[in-house]
Amino acid sequence: MGRFLSTNKQTLLLITILILLLQIPSYFMWDYESEGILLYIFLIILIIVSLILGTVTGLIFSLIFIFIIGSALIYFNYTDSSIANSFTMPIQLFLVYGLMLIVLVLIAGRLQEVIIAREKLNQRLQEEVRNFIAVDVETGFDNNYRMGIAITEEMMRVDRYGKSFTLILLQIDHLKDFNRLYGAKETKHLLQGLAQTMDKAMRLTDKKFRYDTDRFAILLTETGGDSIDLVIDKLASKIKTHQLLSGKYVTLTFRTGYFVYEPKLDTSYEEIISRIESEMVSHEL
Repeated sequence: MGRFLSTNKQTLLLITILILLLQIPSYFMWDYESEGILLYIFLIILIIVSLILGTVTGLIFSLIFIFIIGSALIYFNYTDSSIANSFTMPIQLFLVYGLMLIVLVLIAGRLQEVIIAREKLNQRLQEEVRNFIAVDVETGFDNNYRMGIAITEEMMRVDRYGKSFTLILLQIDHLKDFNRLYGAKETKHLLQGLAQTMDKAMRLTDKKFRYDTDRFAILLTETGGDSIDLVIDKLASKIKTHQLLSGKYVTLTFRTGYFVYEPKLDTSYEEIISRIESEMVSHEL
């Protein structure tokens, strides 16, 4: 939090300095009519480029601009023509202008870096908050973050000590349609009811997760594939029928899949989830 406040202070300070320094070239540029106005417009454009694309890009464009305009001024200062007479800004003043341009571009580039750093810090803090609040409010189950940790730890335990575990994934069909039809209150009641039913149907040693809006996971510790069909059938018989707050009953459908992890399997947590979710597409509970 202290770092976030420090970033805010840096941003405010840089914006203030940038605005104040912008007043310096505007003070002496307006004396040169259209020539000064045009140079000031280019100054603003290059500052915007630096704010969007960063310090390096801003400096490259600025140096190219200074080189082109400076070369033109030097050439016309030593040329006796009507075009040369139209340039009223002395080369010495343009050098001051160029110096101010580089300083302002550096400040704008630094401001862009601070803003990007602030956004990254904000995203990281939000991620840390999500990871810290690891329990889903509606169901009381652990969230996706805790699920990854728990399953990875279980994989390591199985690899070390043997036996196996089974991971079941459940997806509620048409949860968005249910919410649109019955409302948020009924949807919350549905999720809480499912969580309670799954708690009662599963063993105390089994771990349950809500890893997405409409998806649940059940980690069956020390369970192989021999009895998994019976476990799924038992669970299905209890969760397919749901009683609404109004007292009416509705029938729910689910997609399901499972994976049995055995010692030393050459697979990762991400691959396990991907394989089960691919199976869920065609497997209706």
